[in-house]
Amino acid sequence: EAVVSTQSTGFEIAMLSVSSSTAVPAPDSLAQMLVQALNAQDHALLEEVLHYKKSVTVEKTIGRLPISHVVPLIVAITERIEKKPGRGGELSIWLRQLFISHRSYLISSPDVASQLQPLYKLIEMQLNNYPKLTKLQGKLELLLQEKKSDEEITAPLSPVSLQEEEDDEEDIIESDESDAMSD
Repeated sequence: EAVVSTQSTGFEIAMLSVSSSTAVPAPDSLAQMLVQALNAQDHALLEEVLHYKKSVTVEKTIGRLPISHVVPLIVAITERIEKKPGRGGELSIWLRQLFISHRSYLISSPDVASQLQPLYKLIEMQLNNYPKLTKLQGKLELLLQEKKSDEEITAPLSPVSLQEEEDDEEDIIESDESDAMSD
């Protein structure tokens, strides 16, 4: 980001020059976009907002989010993770900040627990699958190591390695002969 100042008839004008592809809207603007997307159920606009991943931007945006939109945002994020579990990592930044910034509301509101059931189920399902996946990963790693060691054992020797092996054998024979002569 570069700040450009120009002198114009005694008034100083400061402009922030940022390319449109890297421009990050102010947290107020992102919060307004988020509220608008949730109210209108505008999936494209919500995706545009959730695209931002910088923790500072997310923190400030969530901090400006009205309490009435906290649960709908959690539900919307949960639905996205259910549809594409691979997005869990990038969207967890938003969930984490929602729980940090609005924890007192989430704890004190009695009807929130029922609205968060899909998120609870999603987390429970992932926790149940984790031991199975790590066990599978271990088995796959063992198979790959076994295959790699089999390939190393059965790998044909290249002409260069054959020549090196012959040279090594000659060196051993010569050293044995010189040892025998010195005795």
